[in-house]
Amino acid sequence: MKTYSTVLFDLDGTLIDTSEGVIGSAFYALETLGYPHGGFRDYLPFLGPPLSYGFGVVCGVKESDIPRAIQIFRGRYIGEEWYLRSAVYDGIPELLAALRRAGYRVAVTTSKVQEAAEKILKRLGLFDFFDLVVGSSDDPGRATKAGVLRTALGLLGVGPGDAVLVGDRYFDAEGAAAEGVDCIAALWGFGEKEEFDPYPVVGCADTPAEVGAFLPNVGAE
Repeated sequence: MKTYSTVLFDLDGTLIDTSEGVIGSAFYALETLGYPHGGFRDYLPFLGPPLSYGFGVVCGVKESDIPRAIQIFRGRYIGEEWYLRSAVYDGIPELLAALRRAGYRVAVTTSKVQEAAEKILKRLGLFDFFDLVVGSSDDPGRATKAGVLRTALGLLGVGPGDAVLVGDRYFDAEGAAAEGVDCIAALWGFGEKEEFDPYPVVGCADTPAEVGAFLPNVGAE
């Protein structure tokens, strides 16, 4: 079993279920701009990737309208606090506590903007588990998952080979592979096992407790 010093976590679909607030805010943006949309479950692929991808590829918003869609989305999600419509997945607090007891450094690396990520983690009582929270920004260096991971590793002073990312979508595995970081697939989230097939993931965990099987000295109670 490979040894790591640091465990990085995606946020949406990995630590917390944000589907109600995220998809509801996306629907509001689409309606405001005059775009039609289908049912809730049709938009689960919106969860996890950067907003530009979600609106452009998942929702079919014209490229010229994407910046405005993101602005409207953030106005509702952050400004009107729809980010609070989130819930912690069962087993996550126990896993994080086990990691801290075992001496791992723990960080959040998310495509969500920094402000929203920190507010959610504080509201849900998870913030103090983490050494660092890094979200996306308009800075080109942090506009992709790979960029967020690169930023986090630099701030932590950790080499790519000493860290592993836990994430629920192929965007996580893709970003991790680009930066030379190992990845554990979180199958309790929004993704499917098949989307990880093209990537060299360390393993797949059906529950947060199963993540410990891939990390020495960890056993979520």
